Amino acid sequence: MPLFTMITGAVLILVGVLGYYLYTTITVLIPAILGLIIFLLGILSKKEIRRRKCIHTAIMVVVLGLAASWSGIKDLPLLLSCSEIITCNTVVRPVAILFKSIMFIALLPYLIVSIQFFIKARMTDR
Repeated sequence: MPLFTMITGAVLILVGVLGYYLYTTITVLIPAILGLIIFLLGILSKKEIRRRKCIHTAIMVVVLGLAASWSGIKDLPLLLSCSEIITCNTVVRPVAILFKSIMFIALLPYLIVSIQFFIKARMTDR
């Protein structure tokens, strides 16, 4: 789990930095900030004594990130119906919708794997 946590964080950092490089708006750095928190929690969870608390905290950060990015994934079909995504006039802030959607797609696998991991851990505890 620590490695997957760090990979998820690194992906979000990459998305945020790339987004800032392409669009130079401060809000596209939100995935990078979230990714940095998740990445650091992954590093801290390498020690067995801190693993449980750090992974649980990372999952809470992921859930908050999913909740915050839900509006982007909800508006994604409307954005994708435009011929020019970045200059789309049918949605407000197309870049924000695009990066919220990418953040949602990057975070969802982590939540799914975490749930499966905890179910398996509870089954082996019995």
